[in-house]
Amino acid sequence: MSTLYLTQPDAILSKQQEAFKIALKSEDGTWKKQSIPAQTLEDIVLLGYPSMTGEAFGYALELGLPVHYLSRFGKYVGSALPNESRNGQLRLAQFRAHENPQQRLDIVKAIAKGKIHNQYNLLYRRGQKENPLKGREKLVLQKQSLDEVRGVEGLAAREYFACWQDILGDSWEFTGRFRRPPTDPVNALLSFGYGLLRTQVTAAAHIAGLDPYIGFLHETTRGQPALVLDLMEEFRPLIADSVVLTVLKQKEIKPKDFNESLGAYRLKDDACKVFLSAFDRKLCSEFKHPIFNYKCSYRRAIELQARLLARHLQEGIPYEPLIIR
Repeated sequence: MSTLYLTQPDAILSKQQEAFKIALKSEDGTWKKQSIPAQTLEDIVLLGYPSMTGEAFGYALELGLPVHYLSRFGKYVGSALPNESRNGQLRLAQFRAHENPQQRLDIVKAIAKGKIHNQYNLLYRRGQKENPLKGREKLVLQKQSLDEVRGVEGLAAREYFACWQDILGDSWEFTGRFRRPPTDPVNALLSFGYGLLRTQVTAAAHIAGLDPYIGFLHETTRGQPALVLDLMEEFRPLIADSVVLTVLKQKEIKPKDFNESLGAYRLKDDACKVFLSAFDRKLCSEFKHPIFNYKCSYRRAIELQARLLARHLQEGIPYEPLIIR
């Protein structure tokens, strides 16, 4: 199972029997068409607003395939999701946990612990064996308030990205994380990767029956899917950051593959396809799950974490973040 990415603005996605048909316009004005069996897809991502017929849109939702929208810059815009979960009891439990200071703190500690541990491991595997995140995980567990945990998580994030320049070498300039707009090619790739990761986590939260707007680490403010952002944290280093460093170190993407406009950077079309391919390979790659002790893909692992959080909320079983050792 894989993701169908449509990146050409004038592309048209339609339905043909039990398959999706893609029409792509060639440089000479002719249309190239291809069919993709619907049963081979996990979801659909439309980048830069290509067209999708109403029949294809409805068919995707009938099959349980989420349809996600990203801007041409890779910013997550929104999703059309299949039938919502009717598990009202889970959502009530989620609301109660949000209002319970100790339970919320325990969840936030687990999320921050998982993120920092995975950040440390990524740096360690990339040659930064004595990186400053070594003691931050234990420090999180010692804190007694949400703000204190958030403070450690924010400090760890700054220390983490401060190590990136040494990993990237002289070919890339990276002075820290900047989002709006991404002020250099590395930040552009990070924003793109996080937008793609958000589509996967949004779908997983929906499948598990969680309310995407009632979170724990992130504040529940208007318009912010706090729960989705919470679940993303432990996967940022595992998936998005890993893909960015890999494509840059292996020179699959080079400095010439970016356009700059008014201080903001974005990938050119051909390089965009390279990055999407690398991201999908990562989602489909398998590892031995440390909790369930069987092989699963990263795509499946995202859904499992959403279900583990739902189980914690309903059954009181402690939430364990996904930590790859």
